[in-house]
Amino acid sequence: MRVLKSSMSVEKFDISVTYKGLKTFDCGNKMINRFVQKSLKKRVKKHFSQAYVLLENDTFVGFYTLDTFSIARDTFEKDERPSSLPPMVSVVKLAMLGVDKKRQGQGIGKRLLRDAMLKVVDISEVAGCTGLFLLAEEEAIAFYKGLGFKPLKEDSPLPMFLHIETILQALK
Repeated sequence: MRVLKSSMSVEKFDISVTYKGLKTFDCGNKMINRFVQKSLKKRVKKHFSQAYVLLENDTFVGFYTLDTFSIARDTFEKDERPSSLPPMVSVVKLAMLGVDKKRQGQGIGKRLLRDAMLKVVDISEVAGCTGLFLLAEEEAIAFYKGLGFKPLKEDSPLPMFLHIETILQALK
């Protein structure tokens, strides 16, 4: 009996490609599912976001999007605030991240986040940015905290941040 090995790759989202599994993608979050099926292609086409997809044997099983963003310096708690910040702080926003329900719990979300962190490092070398920002839904807070993200203030969804120095340390 011959066993086929699974092949996974993260690729930049290509608006000209029809991804197998994209229209049936289900990560368990209705808002993210709707975004993938109805808005992802439009946002990338209009340059509002850049997206990266995780393909397994050419099937769409996960993705994330990055946006340029800025947050007010005062968003950071005084003891967590990096020194010498301008009034508005340049960050990269992880706007969306999703993994197909059948593939959750296998480290795919961490793999996608690591890929996003590598992109943030590249961006920081080209244009400068303070780190990675996101708004975490209740069910995702523990995941992001476990990866070093710090809550910025109590709100829902929860604004969280990972400083570029923390990212650099994590990638070593």
